[in-house]
Parts: sequence; structure tokens; C-alpha cells
Amino acid sequence: MSALEEAKQALTDLLDNARVGNIIPIRLPSQIEAIQATLLQAEKEHQDEIADLRRRPSGDIETVLQDNAEFMRVAIHDLKNPLASIKGYSDLLNNPAMGGELSPMQSQLLQVVRSNSKRMEALLEDMSIMNRLRNGVTKVNQKMDMFKNIAMVVDKKMRPLAEELNRQLEFDTPQGLPLLNVDGDLIAIIFNKLVENALRYSPEGTGKVIVRAWGSEGSLLIVEVQDNGVGMTPEEVARLGELFFRSDNEVIRAFKGSGLGIPIAYGLVDVLRGKITVESEPNIGTKFVVTLEGMS
Repeated sequence: MSALEEAKQALTDLLDNARVGNIIPIRLPSQIEAIQATLLQAEKEHQDEIADLRRRPSGDIETVLQDNAEFMRVAIHDLKNPLASIKGYSDLLNNPAMGGELSPMQSQLLQVVRSNSKRMEALLEDMSIMNRLRNGVTKVNQKMDMFKNIAMVVDKKMRPLAEELNRQLEFDTPQGLPLLNVDGDLIAIIFNKLVENALRYSPEGTGKVIVRAWGSEGSLLIVEVQDNGVGMTPEEVARLGELFFRSDNEVIRAFKGSGLGIPIAYGLVDVLRGKITVESEPNIGTKFVVTLEGMS
């Protein structure tokens, strides 16, 4: 049985148990984390299989790649359905009208379940985006937009995380920036990933992330995401964009991540025919700079 099939079976078993009231709350967090780990293993197996296929001298590789991409798409969709049910049951349990007030211990366990469910939902979404990127089927819906609008979307998405982590988050998006003819949703994903990374790896209390934008050479839009976090060595910077790469820095390891965020940002910038560079210094901070072509 593949890792992806194992994850699907584990989620199905969990949902079946939920339907008959056979869930043990104290075990739920570890069960969900185990499913997350299996999903990451499934993505690694998928990428290893693609790499192996590309090394083969003959055969209809493109057909096999398309079949793999379709399998991943369907599997991820199927995994999202039981996960939505688990989240729904969690919300019902949190409603006093469904069975009275929960004890402090029950509330704490339920919060862990809901938090892990959200993490798994985010992981499935990342795997879906990466699957499309790796197989060249990312859809780009171009339309005229302003970066100020996109920045507002990113701010709304990232502000709760900044408050949760006790970090400052600032946006400097002046008037007169070049207009864009792009997919604003994809650009928002890029900066969600960069800002989330910056927030998580900046110091609590004094951590500060600034998103600045300006125009250059007529139609170029330049946006930088700067933090005062742990920073990276030149060797770590060289590996950015590599699937599943995470630094051994203990601050970074303290957060449970998949190693997909930065590769997704890099991949989407490439799809949008932009450019991304990074400057970083250990214990000083990191600055990502994204350049996009605006409307002439």
C-alpha cells in the first residue's frame, strides 16, 4: 500500500469512528499528526517516482506523469472530504448546545484537534498547488489588478498569525505603483508563503516583518519581504526552492512545517514569469525580493 493510500485509509477510519462516537480525544492529535506525516511521505514518493521516470531512456513518460498527476489530484480531493467532516464534528463538539459545556481538558484537546485539522487542510492545499506546478498544469487567470489590492488580501490572511505569534507586520504600498495584468490569487499565495515564513522565524515580541513595494524602470513592480529573524547561511540560501528542505536551526525546527512553502513561492513566481532573489545573514534576518512585469 502506498503512503497516499495509507493516509486515505487512516482518514476514512477516523471518520468512521467519529460517526459511531468511538473517538478517543486524547489520541486524536497524534492520529492527525501521523496522517500528516504519511501525506508528506506520499508527496516524496511521488516526486521520487517522477525523478526515476525522467531518468529512463525510453517509454511514454509524459503519459505516466499525467496519470500520476491525475492520481494525486483525485487523491487529494478525496482526502479533503473526510477532513471536512472531522472539522465539522469538531465545531459541533465546541457548541455548548450540542451537549453542554466542555471541561477545561476537553476544550484543550478539542482545540488541538481543530488546530491540527487546519494544519492538515493547509498541507493538502500545498500538495495540490505543488502537484500542479510540478506537472505544468497551473492555471493562470490574468486580469488587471493593483498590488495594493493584493497586499490587502495578504494582510487579512497573515494578520491573525502575526498577532498569535506576537510579531509586527507592516505594509508599505504607496500610490502610483505599476498596474498588473496577472493572476492576483497566485500572487497572494506567493506573498502569503513569504510573509508566513518571515513571521514564524522572527523573534517573539521584537520580530518585525515589512512588505515594501515600488515601481522601477517604468513598468516593473518590485516587492520585498524583509524580516529580522534567524536568517540563513549561504549554504541554506542555495537550497531554497528545494522540496521539503528545512534548516537544522533549532528555531526553525521548533515549528512543524512541510518544507513546501518556499518551493511553492518560487514555482509560482516562475509561472508568472517573474524573478525572485534573496539576501540573508544568520541572526540578522532575511529579505526576499520579487520582481514582476507590470502593464506598460
